[in-house]
Amino acid sequence: MVAARPAEPFVRVHRETYRPSRQDNGQRSTVVPLERDRLEIAPAMSAAPSFPVEHLPPVMRDAVEALEHHVQAPRSLCAHSILSAAMLCCQGLADVRIEGLPAPRPLSLFMLAVAVSGERKSACDDLALMSVARAEAQLRAEHVEELREYKATHAAFEAEKKKIERDNKLSHEERRQRLRALREPDVPLAPVIRAKEPNLEGLLNLLQIGRGSVGIFTSEGGQFLGGHGMTQEAKTRTVTGLSELWDSGSAQRVRARETLFLNGCRVGISLAAQPRVASALLGDELAKDQGFVGRFLITMPDSRIGLRQIRGTNPLTDMRLTDFHDLCRQCLNAGLPLREGSRNQLEPPVLDLDPDAAILWRQFAQSVEDGCAPGGPWVPVRSAALKMAENVARIAAVSTVFQAPSITWPSRIARADRVLEATVPAETMAAAIAVGTFYLQEALRLTGHAILDPETRAQNELAEWVAEKHSPGDLTAPSILQKMAPSHLRTDAATLRRRVEALVGFGRLEPAGRQEIGGKAYRETFRVLGEAA
Repeated sequence: MVAARPAEPFVRVHRETYRPSRQDNGQRSTVVPLERDRLEIAPAMSAAPSFPVEHLPPVMRDAVEALEHHVQAPRSLCAHSILSAAMLCCQGLADVRIEGLPAPRPLSLFMLAVAVSGERKSACDDLALMSVARAEAQLRAEHVEELREYKATHAAFEAEKKKIERDNKLSHEERRQRLRALREPDVPLAPVIRAKEPNLEGLLNLLQIGRGSVGIFTSEGGQFLGGHGMTQEAKTRTVTGLSELWDSGSAQRVRARETLFLNGCRVGISLAAQPRVASALLGDELAKDQGFVGRFLITMPDSRIGLRQIRGTNPLTDMRLTDFHDLCRQCLNAGLPLREGSRNQLEPPVLDLDPDAAILWRQFAQSVEDGCAPGGPWVPVRSAALKMAENVARIAAVSTVFQAPSITWPSRIARADRVLEATVPAETMAAAIAVGTFYLQEALRLTGHAILDPETRAQNELAEWVAEKHSPGDLTAPSILQKMAPSHLRTDAATLRRRVEALVGFGRLEPAGRQEIGGKAYRETFRVLGEAA
């Protein structure tokens, strides 16, 4: 409830504000002047760096430019979609050998785009992932027939099994041998390439009954980041489980009645989330301490909303996108390299760096390591920086495999140890370093920035709501704010009091002592302050 303006003149914040002070004789509070400047709660974010699209492989670069033309989304958002689509299509086709690590690494990437609603991230993903959508539709159609065949075969298996079990003429050994000779049919693999909001248990179940290479892809990142898998009880399991999948493609689940061990799995992640949702992840201490946030390639582009022109285009006839979709299709059709005796656990061949590419990678890795020393430029984003050299090697490998999917398993294996004849060339490594540097710059710009801190966002939103609902000079009280503010800002009394005190410190409110608001007396009130003249 907004009160009428008090009779006393409105005092601007830069001149004097007030604080309650109780007299020594126990009389009611008075106000004393206190100088305070008006401060920005969340300072404006610096301009986003430009995504180095010119360093991408030609087909990927052209596809990014096509998305920019047709969708008119920010460049880094378009590049994010194209890179993540390429990663999803070829992450299961090879591993990359990285110096200093005991085993080759998956090509999987964890990617997060922070963007407000209306930036057209869904449109970018829909166009970038058209080949994946078609492959999923084909898998679902085939799954219907495979399921029918499975049910018929399984019924025949059960009938034969019962017949053997009931045959009293068989000796124990004969029955055992005949039962062993029966082969129970396998349930068809789940026809899923992308999952939108799985919790860890659901993801592990999918990897057990489905493809060995899947992605968590959604333009509504809140579905995943705010889902059951990221509740306080489940967060530790989710963060550590996904981190292990990123590291080695393995996972395990041990329960009282179930033990599950998975190896040879590939899980890539591409999320788009609004700042409020992303801030919950970026500010989460557990996710940061476990290195989960540091594994993500994060971008928050400058908005294009209000700068776009409404025009008619036809992306389906754009050869730049057609060529990209064709390479995606080739990667998806190349066939996943399965471990011997397994239906869905992968054993990909190894992609090495050529000597010049290895030199470039070492130089980049050393420069990042040096930048993490005390006083170095990457200290504020040390977790992301220390993972960036590995991410760069993965990006380079994705680019190499995506440009020539025919080099992958099983067509051109050079030696018995499954090392590919092809290697990551130096120019591809240099391009990946440019992309990795972009994401490091973005991490430095975003990580720790006030606008992505959950509490700072809450303070900022409370200040905006107070300014919208009140005029300068109006009175309000903490109890009124707790009743009337937006639901996500109505919190416990102690938190609300800290936020009110923060708004006083930022020059948005000033203590006004005991006052009446709407005919009701309040022991503690605050006057709403406006901009200085």
